[in-house]
Amino acid sequence: MMDRPNAHDTLLAATSELTYARGITGTGVDAIAARAGVTKRTLYQHFGSKDRLVAEALSDRSRRALLGLETNARRRAEETGELVILALFDVIENALHTKTKSGCAFINASLEINRPGHAVREAALAHLRAREGLIQQLLSEAGVEDAELAAQVTVLVDGAYAVGGSRRDPAAARHAKAAAAALLASRAVS
Repeated sequence: MMDRPNAHDTLLAATSELTYARGITGTGVDAIAARAGVTKRTLYQHFGSKDRLVAEALSDRSRRALLGLETNARRRAEETGELVILALFDVIENALHTKTKSGCAFINASLEINRPGHAVREAALAHLRAREGLIQQLLSEAGVEDAELAAQVTVLVDGAYAVGGSRRDPAAARHAKAAAAALLASRAVS
């Protein structure tokens, strides 16, 4: 017999799914509780507030997103023989075709809740900083120790998600990949 997920985890999953699809302000606690199959009282007992619930859902999503991004980029690089940092853009393009049609949940959240110090914004920004750290790591593995280049590739990754999601155009990741490849080539020539 399989265990039923606990209320805490079910609430995180429901919150992640609904706020991504509808936005944070467009998703009420009634909808989250209903999707999770719990009462609002249970929601508040576990998290205390909607803001804390959304922040924790983003943090939970962040761990899975970063692991998936890195794992899939490494797998793709093995298949293609290209640098992992470039394969990362193929993974983003695939995600924009499938599960992340609305772009990056973390960029979306940081733009929607744009109040400094707000728990949701801080959770979103923590993910974006961690993703930038992954980009720096992948560049370092490719023999590139250049903070400016890492910042530029980070903008290309964020832009691929933002443009791909807002325009519903996965090709944005392909264009960003071409720009990243050109940046890497220009650094190798210098």
